[in-house]
Amino acid sequence: MLQKSRKITFILAIISAIIGVMLAVQVRSNLNPVHKESRSIAELRTTLQKELEKHKNLLADISKYNQLYYQYETSLSEDESISVMKEELARNRRMAGLVEVEGEGVVLEVVDAKIPDDNVLDGHMTAPVTDYTIDDEDLRWLVNILFANGAQAVSINGHRLISTTAIRNVGDTIQIDTHTIKPPYELKALGDPDVLLSALKLEGVEENFQLANKKVLAEKRDKLVISANTEPRSIQYMKPVKEKGDS
Repeated sequence: MLQKSRKITFILAIISAIIGVMLAVQVRSNLNPVHKESRSIAELRTTLQKELEKHKNLLADISKYNQLYYQYETSLSEDESISVMKEELARNRRMAGLVEVEGEGVVLEVVDAKIPDDNVLDGHMTAPVTDYTIDDEDLRWLVNILFANGAQAVSINGHRLISTTAIRNVGDTIQIDTHTIKPPYELKALGDPDVLLSALKLEGVEENFQLANKKVLAEKRDKLVISANTEPRSIQYMKPVKEKGDS
C-alpha cells in the first residue's frame, strides 16, 4: 500500500512540474510580447500610388497596341488582303495533302530478312521461322510513329496519306483507301531525318518487324518529293449557305 502511494505521489509531482513549466513559459510570453511590424498610413499611400501608376502605364500600352493593330488592319489594300488569303489557302492545301510537297526526310522499305546460314542445313530449316505476316496494324503503327514525331507528310507505295485515309486488310492484301498495295512496302516521310530515325529506334520498330522475318531499311534523303493525294472526295453533309434574298 505504501509503495502504491509513493507511485501516485511521483506521478502527481511530474504532472505538477510539467504544468509549472507551461505556466512559466506563458508568463514570460506575456511579459515580453512579440511586436509585429506595422506600416504607417503614409507608407500604404505611397505603395497604392505606385500601383495606380503601374495600372495607368498598362492602360496606355494597351491603347497604343490597339491603335497599332488598327493601323495594320486598315493599311492592307484589297490586293494585299487577297494575297494573304491565297497564302493561307496554299498552306492549308499543303497540310491537307492536296499538293505535292518537297523537303528532307526518310525513306523506309520493309523487305524480307535474310535467313541466317546456321538456320539452314542441306536445304532444310533447322530452326522454326514464324509465319506471322505484315498486316494493316503494322503499317498504321509505323505511320503513327512518323506523324507523332514531326512528319509533315507520309506516303506508302506512292499513296499520300491524309487524315481520312484508311489502311485496312482486305482478304490477304492491304488496301490504302481503294488501292491495293503489295510488298515490299516503301514509306516516305517528310521531316527531320534524325528525329524520325531516333523515334523508330526508340519504339523498337526493328525488333517488331523481325517477328515477321522482315527488315526495315531506312535511308536519309536531303531532297524528298511526296506527291499529292489523288483519292476522289465526296461531300455528303455540307451544303452551301444561302445568302439573304436567295430563293
